[in-house]
Amino acid sequence: MSGIVCALRGGQGSLAVRQRAIQRARERHLPLTFLSIIDLKPFAQVDEMMLPALASELAWMTEVLARLAMQQAQQQGVEAHIMIRKGDVATEINRFLRESEANLLLLGAPRGTTANVFGDDAVEQFAVSIQNETGVPVEIARPEQI
Repeated sequence: MSGIVCALRGGQGSLAVRQRAIQRARERHLPLTFLSIIDLKPFAQVDEMMLPALASELAWMTEVLARLAMQQAQQQGVEAHIMIRKGDVATEINRFLRESEANLLLLGAPRGTTANVFGDDAVEQFAVSIQNETGVPVEIARPEQI
């Protein structure tokens, strides 16, 4: 299934990347997959007894946000799907891009990153590494651009 992949994220970059992904899918007449990765590594310091509850809540929130994004795209006439994976974010994005034979990946950037001035902020470095590993072009959407 070729098409456009939008890596969903939380925070202020989420709206910008969803809107850009829908725009690209409409321009190119391609299906759009909203990809969300549940990665518990950032919660390593959480009490082990709380991890199952945290994982469950995170999975529920991820599913809701992905479904909302899919509905938003479908309301604008875009064929849209969701894919939720668990694991390391970079590993799972790379794997999904290869499996889906994606044409384009869109990533959201948090507000306040250095934009394209130097190309050295974390999201730009992440985008370059994904593009180098998969050969899939990567676009970054920033909250300031909406």
